[in-house]
Amino acid sequence: MPERKTLILGRKDVAKLVDVKGAIKVVETAFREYGLGRARMPPKIYLDLKEFSGDFRAMPSYVRKFNLCTLKWVNAHPKNAAFGLPAVMAIIIVSDPKTGFPLAVMDGTLATSLRTGAGGAVAAKFLARKNSRVVALVGCGAQARTQLAGLREIFKVRRVRVWGHQPALAKKFIRDMSKKGETMTAAATVRECVEGADIVVTTTPSRRPLVRTAWIKEGAHINAIGADAPGKQELDPKILGMSTVVVDDLAQASHSGEINVPVTRGMFKLQDIHATLGEIVAGRKKGRTSEREVTVFDSTGLAIQDTAVASLIYKAALKKKIGRWMAIV
Repeated sequence: MPERKTLILGRKDVAKLVDVKGAIKVVETAFREYGLGRARMPPKIYLDLKEFSGDFRAMPSYVRKFNLCTLKWVNAHPKNAAFGLPAVMAIIIVSDPKTGFPLAVMDGTLATSLRTGAGGAVAAKFLARKNSRVVALVGCGAQARTQLAGLREIFKVRRVRVWGHQPALAKKFIRDMSKKGETMTAAATVRECVEGADIVVTTTPSRRPLVRTAWIKEGAHINAIGADAPGKQELDPKILGMSTVVVDDLAQASHSGEINVPVTRGMFKLQDIHATLGEIVAGRKKGRTSEREVTVFDSTGLAIQDTAVASLIYKAALKKKIGRWMAIV
């Protein structure tokens, strides 16, 4: 039997093969497939390591359209800066669904950031007002960068306000992300950042509400990205009560998304969720229905998004002959 090899792709390889524009296209396809019942995705598995102030998540999925199965193994260790490491790192295993053979093993850190940014862009495409021009970024880390990059692909952004818990980080974000034709400013407070914004993006690890109801503009859209574990929340629960709430996945959102704390405390009911993003992208439910409604997308990050971006990376690597081959099994 001839030896078969697995493609190995490091972070530098992945960076050559994918960008946010391509990620948006395939992630939208993934949500549509999920909404049409043509994808399989068991619940995310958590391995909590409180003694190390971190956790791991295992995220498997199969998307028929891409004809691939993937498994992502990703950590979240907020104190990693002390070790000179990113707070989030990931690897993705890409397998043939017919035989189970590992086609590729790739860095998933950049892919995770891009697929989440792409998911926010897809949500805003269907839920934000088409003429949205002002973006508020509550949080200015790596995820805020891809969220803004994704929104720029969908909207003609004119003003960006940035808030970070360390002003120096917000200023660095602006230096790195400035774009001709946009005005970017650092906000001294969350309120200053959010008030009057058409699209609000929250990307912090907060465990207490940072964004208040009174600050949200009529007709605004909110991408709530940061809450990804039980106990985390970034929005005043009253915002959910006055908004059209869309989740990426009901089980994940109720367990670890922005709605997890309000649901646990009886401040928000699951039956008040309008739809999943997949249902909207697939045309099974409506997105925004008026210019005045406030919309919220609760993003926890789905394995189908990983499959979509991993498929894009794998196919591009084969075409461009990037990566190394190794006999693993």
